[in-house]
Amino acid sequence: MITSMDSSPQEQAVTTQASSHTPVWYRILVVDSGRDLFKYKSFFLLIFVLALIDKLLKKYVKLDRSSLPTIQEMSIQSADYVFTGLPADVLALISDYRTFLVLAALFMFKETISLWPSSDMRRMHRNERGRFGIFASLTAIRWQQVGWDIIAVGATCGVFMLWAVSGFVMWRGGWQILASPWWLVLFAMQVGLALPLVMAGFSFSSKLAVISRGAFSAKLALFFKLFTSARLAVLSWIFFTGRIVLESIFVVGLPALILFSVDHLILRLVLATMIATPSYCYLKMASFKFFLMVYRPYQLVHNEYRHYYQRLYET
Repeated sequence: MITSMDSSPQEQAVTTQASSHTPVWYRILVVDSGRDLFKYKSFFLLIFVLALIDKLLKKYVKLDRSSLPTIQEMSIQSADYVFTGLPADVLALISDYRTFLVLAALFMFKETISLWPSSDMRRMHRNERGRFGIFASLTAIRWQQVGWDIIAVGATCGVFMLWAVSGFVMWRGGWQILASPWWLVLFAMQVGLALPLVMAGFSFSSKLAVISRGAFSAKLALFFKLFTSARLAVLSWIFFTGRIVLESIFVVGLPALILFSVDHLILRLVLATMIATPSYCYLKMASFKFFLMVYRPYQLVHNEYRHYYQRLYET
């Protein structure tokens, strides 16, 4: 807990004593994240995104429940497509140049919602954030950082593809022996188990990219700790599993339900925004705090945020 400069020595002693009984993870992920969420308002772009999604859903998505197939029919058809038709479709996508244009657009979107906020939060935790913090953080991003992020994201996708392809080959063999939708369930479970680490890779890549110190290779070595350090992998899997669950409910599920079910435009946007925006912002802030917590033992990160660690652990 950070004590005020104007507090008396007795007040500081009481505050320090009280904070010593509070677990560090709770102070970082709950107290600090919640406080900084209200202090630094850097994610209001999400309100515009929700309005855009609402417009697209109302224009292009038409749901006719009477024409939906049964769950059993959907399971068999989905399994048949995944294990027999999907490989040919994937090869067709790889050979189409438009696929790479879409991937480039998705990467730029990732930079907008990840690298830019990471740059802002880096300046925030180094007490460098001025009056126009979010815009100054954008101009602080360098092309070398974007290039490093491309490599880190590509490495994450490569590791995930190896995991997914190995599972596909194994469960497809089972499908060829006995055509059952359960093989698709097992394949989906294997892919799902890796998603928290994929999300961690995308998150950590932007946070390591904006670090001003350290060589290109030194950052990569730290990044691959996610896949080689059991401590880092397990903690990241637990944290980002929780984040996926919470985002699925409060950022995707409930806002989507409101956008589909509420007819009044202003009302549905207000309700969806009230649920999605604070939830998403809090989880983004907590993810940065989590990164600082699990990467604290590594000198490169510790030197970058030395003053933050001093305030957090020495008061």
